[in-house]
Amino acid sequence: MNIRNATYKDAPAIRFLLEVLGYKASMSLLVNQLETLFGGEDHQVFVAERNREVIGFIAIHYLPLLAFDGELAVITYLSVDEAAANQSIERALEQYATAQALKRKCERIQVQCSERPTLAHRFYEQQGYHECPIYFTKRLVDTE
Repeated sequence: MNIRNATYKDAPAIRFLLEVLGYKASMSLLVNQLETLFGGEDHQVFVAERNREVIGFIAIHYLPLLAFDGELAVITYLSVDEAAANQSIERALEQYATAQALKRKCERIQVQCSERPTLAHRFYEQQGYHECPIYFTKRLVDTE
């Protein structure tokens, strides 16, 4: 397995993996996001591939923290192809993202998850994450 930076050519595979998580995104949006926003240093997408086929991805964002010396790393998506799913791929992607955050001297790392109890919650707890249920979200755009 190889982990590398995603490119716009990975958009079809990432779109499929987003659908596994329940998200729908147009191909043009994904290509645009991968070419513009995620091509910089503050927003990254990494893909895991086996035999040159994308089998998983992780998206991470880095935010400055006013009260701390380091940044906050936020994982917004982690998805692995169900046909290739096992925790070693998820773990490898999470560890890779953590290593990138450590290189940037991040103060902490967070992950955004669905509210529903899922296997993902247990996976993140096994990786050393702790639930912090003090966040509030306000939807600004109706997505339906």
